[in-house]
Order: sequence, then structure tokens, then C-alpha cells
Amino acid sequence: MRNLIFIVTIFFSLFIFYKKDLLLKFLQNSFDKKILQIQIENLKNLSPKIIFDSIYLKEGDYFWKFNPEKLKKDFEKISEIKNYNFTLKKNGILHIVIVEKKPYMIWTFSNKKKFVDKEGNVLRLSGFDKSELIQISGYLNKKKFTQLNVVLEEKNQFRSSIKKIYYYENIGWQMILHDKTCIILPEKKLNDVLNFFENKIKNSKIYYEYRFYDMRVLERVYLSKKNKCLSS
Repeated sequence: MRNLIFIVTIFFSLFIFYKKDLLLKFLQNSFDKKILQIQIENLKNLSPKIIFDSIYLKEGDYFWKFNPEKLKKDFEKISEIKNYNFTLKKNGILHIVIVEKKPYMIWTFSNKKKFVDKEGNVLRLSGFDKSELIQISGYLNKKKFTQLNVVLEEKNQFRSSIKKIYYYENIGWQMILHDKTCIILPEKKLNDVLNFFENKIKNSKIYYEYRFYDMRVLERVYLSKKNKCLSS
């Protein structure tokens, strides 16, 4: 066994001695090799500049700077991205494929309109028809907004009937439906209140006679034939 180790050591030493130029050239090429191009595919409504500005790697960087875990963290911070994958090819091209998020609602504030996702994160997207999305106004409390959307996701039919939402802190959610009905919901027990609305009101004659429902108190409803929304 010792003889075998000795022979292998001698052989490897001779190989290094006679092939040292090739070895040095290989190491030099590895350290000198650069990322020549960053290609991004499947972008539809997101500017590639946002991607380029958000990732630490740049065209012209050396291969040894490539850190997959660090690059993943950069992508995870980009709110507009749903899924992604990337490959650094031997020819020096960093190939990136992106799957964009779709906007969930339109947030209006200070005469501005921004796309937001289900968690209330602003999405820097363009190209979507704003008229097809629910419009939400007022202070956007991300925690409460997320809780609201968890309930709405389970009640897709009701969600599709909503045109506008206004959030009033310590008051609740005011919703204007496409048929101009106004509903005020509490911040808590949303699921219970909406179940009561759908089961006891929406499919009854009451719904066709009244346009305003204040339901902030569980199982109690203030009705009006006039729309008394705080905003319109």
C-alpha cells in the first residue's frame, strides 16, 4: 500500500513538473474568465432595469464572484417576481428566467395609483388594465390587508363583485360593489360576518331593497335604502 502511494505521489509530481504551464494557464483562465452577458427571459410587464439594479452581479464581473446563494437572496427581495431560475454558462452568459407576479389590486393614494400584491407590496409593473382590478384606498395596513385577502380568496364570488375598497383605521373595511351596494365590515371576524351576509342577506329579498349595510357588529345590520358610504 505504501509503495502504491509512493508511486502515485511520484507520478503526480512529474505530471505537475512537466504540465505546470498547462495547469497555470487553466488556473489563470478560471480567475480571468468574466461574465460577458446577463440575459433575462420571460419579462412581460417588469422592466429589466429593475432586475439589473437589484442583483449584485454585473456584466464584466469575474466568474469567481458568482455566488448562487447570494443571487437567490437578491431575487427573493424583488416583490414583482413569483418564480425564477438561473444558470451561469461556460460561455460567460448568465441566463435568467423570470415568472412575474400578477397584480392583485390597485392602491390609490395622493392622486397616485400603484399595483399591489396580496400582501400589500407595491409592484413596479406596467401593461395591465387597471379597470379590471379592485381599487383600494386609504392607509394600507399590510397585516390587516393580508388578513382581508385570506378571507376574500375563500369567497371568490363575493370578491368578484367588489369594485372599490376603503380602509378606515379602527372603523373597518368599506366595500362598494359593482351594483353600487355599500357594505361596511369590521376589522375582525371578517369570515363570520361575510358568511352571515352571504347566507342571510345576499340571497334574500332584503338585498334588492337596500343599498347600504353596516355590519361592524356581528349578527346585527344597520340597513338603508340609500347608499350612505363614507366615500364614493
